[in-house]
Amino acid sequence: MTSRSVPGALGTTATILAALASVAGLLIPGLYRDAPNWVQQARGTDLATLFVAVPLVAAGFWTTRRGSSTGVLAVVAGLFYLVYNYAIFAFSVVMNPLTAIHIAIFGLALWSLVLGAHDRRVVAAAEAVRDRLYRRLSGGLLIAVAALFGLLWIGQIVTTTLTGTLAPDLVLAGLSTNPVYALDLGFFLPLAALAGLGLIRGSRASVFALPMLIWVPVMSAGVLGGFVFVAAAGDAVPVGVVAIVGGLGLVSAILATAPLVRRPTQARNAAPA
Repeated sequence: MTSRSVPGALGTTATILAALASVAGLLIPGLYRDAPNWVQQARGTDLATLFVAVPLVAAGFWTTRRGSSTGVLAVVAGLFYLVYNYAIFAFSVVMNPLTAIHIAIFGLALWSLVLGAHDRRVVAAAEAVRDRLYRRLSGGLLIAVAALFGLLWIGQIVTTTLTGTLAPDLVLAGLSTNPVYALDLGFFLPLAALAGLGLIRGSRASVFALPMLIWVPVMSAGVLGGFVFVAAAGDAVPVGVVAIVGGLGLVSAILATAPLVRRPTQARNAAPA
């Protein structure tokens, strides 16, 4: 996927709009009309979008033009991030002057991924870097992320169903349901588990491994960004959650750099890790 292809043009447009929307979200007072906690999380997402996701996609497109396999997959990971977060903005943030832009970002990023899925360069890039990953460590991390958050969300759903009491996070956000449940349980966590298992077993599902290893720290940045605004408002920050999310993001980011520092011959000659 290059910036000059149709999927690339769609992804580039989504990224530019995301940069503009995140700047507006950070600088325009009163833009978000939600409960204070949900506003803090939205602005935390804007922070991660502007300083992590947008540079990631831009760098990915630039290095792809120079023949980088990891660049192609960085673009995929960044577009995953945009689809995930702007789906939340489109469906669960109170309508505001940027709503149409948020929907456009969601649609453009999604169609970029759908159309780009048929690009052989994406699959070829994934296969080129797969053997340079630390297979067992990376696969185990992706499976652990899927299991940890899958069990957490299912536990909250079951508790709410049995007791009729919303999870505290939903009460703070002023929501009656959590869009994260649907996005994580319906797609992203199964994809992480599938990629992790594929990487350990050496199956074709491992082509998703590097994008998901990149996606985890980018998503972690958004969550941590939300906590920055929570702390700035003088509210209590769950230190344990910060440590877990930050730790998983850091480890995943380190593992995602393996294709940049390991040569193919080194990876093949090394013991499986």
